[in-house]
Amino acid sequence: MSPSVSGELGAFGPDARSSFTLPSRYYTDPAIHEREIEAVFKRSWLCVGHAGDVAEPGDYLTETIARQPVMAVRGRDGEPRAFYNVCRHRGHELLKGRGRLKAGIACPYHAWLYDFDGALRTARLTGDVPGFDRSRFSLRRLPLAVAGGLLFVNLDPRAPAFEEGYGGFDRTVRASLPDIETYRRAAGLEYDIAADWKAVVDNFSEGYHIPVAHPRLATLYDTSGGDAYHDALFSHFRNSGHAAYEFMELDDGEPYLGWTLWPNLCMLSLPGSRNLIVLRMDPAGPGRCRERVDIYVEPDPERPENVEEARRLFADVFNREDIALVESVQRGLASDGYDQGRYVADRAGSWFSEAGLHAFHGRVLEALGDLG
Repeated sequence: MSPSVSGELGAFGPDARSSFTLPSRYYTDPAIHEREIEAVFKRSWLCVGHAGDVAEPGDYLTETIARQPVMAVRGRDGEPRAFYNVCRHRGHELLKGRGRLKAGIACPYHAWLYDFDGALRTARLTGDVPGFDRSRFSLRRLPLAVAGGLLFVNLDPRAPAFEEGYGGFDRTVRASLPDIETYRRAAGLEYDIAADWKAVVDNFSEGYHIPVAHPRLATLYDTSGGDAYHDALFSHFRNSGHAAYEFMELDDGEPYLGWTLWPNLCMLSLPGSRNLIVLRMDPAGPGRCRERVDIYVEPDPERPENVEEARRLFADVFNREDIALVESVQRGLASDGYDQGRYVADRAGSWFSEAGLHAFHGRVLEALGDLG
């Protein structure tokens, strides 16, 4: 029987304006954390990088998602593919970090060699092994999708196509960043955060806190409006930057953009230049997560000083403020003085309210089978 989604105050419901928030146990309970690994992270499309990170044949990147080592490699035919990053001989991890391969994927343990398409090419001293069939020992391939210039991998071999759940994602990214495939990775940052992965996604999912917690950021955009779209899998908001913003050279109305994708991907494009800031929140145990941030920019930006300023503001100001916020929230969620609150949502479901937060929580409960 599924656990109840009611807390000390009331139940989570389908209408954000009348619903109570998730009970605090969803952020602190080790059993719920383990259920999320299996039901959410092993069954969802997870971003592992940008298509430009594997631009040429032999280019590769490695990641760990839901505790599984994976890799993405550009094939000789120009197609990117994803595999488990383990040798089919004895399970040794094959690659580390990022780079470019020449001859193939060589295991550092016993030198089994795989081609970029995962096929086993050579296996030392197996000529006398009865019935040894190289074709049975290809790397285990994973579903991979390219959308919005990003690479997504799914650990579920029966996963529905990416387009079935995120059909509008590629279109909305390209509408604002039409040359996203040409962007280059300008910086990569990592943060160990003492907060549940959901608490970090929660913070990104609403703009209700920004005028209070980010006074400097609040001067960048128009607080009187903005467009927002959100459902259980994909959210998008768009606002306008102020030309008078003192830290960057802006034209009036340059877009301030954000996207969230189920379960753990959050993205920003700050006004001033075409840029994409990609955040991934990976669970690292109950009440902890690892945040990966990659910043992508145009190969030859028209205003490079704005690119650098956007990168500095995000890394040194906005994100550090957010980390302090979510770590404080996590401490409060673990206290005896809190269990539930109320969503502050308007009829329009705007980004300045908590409507997107409510949609995200509903998806969490649905994935866990806790909605009844």
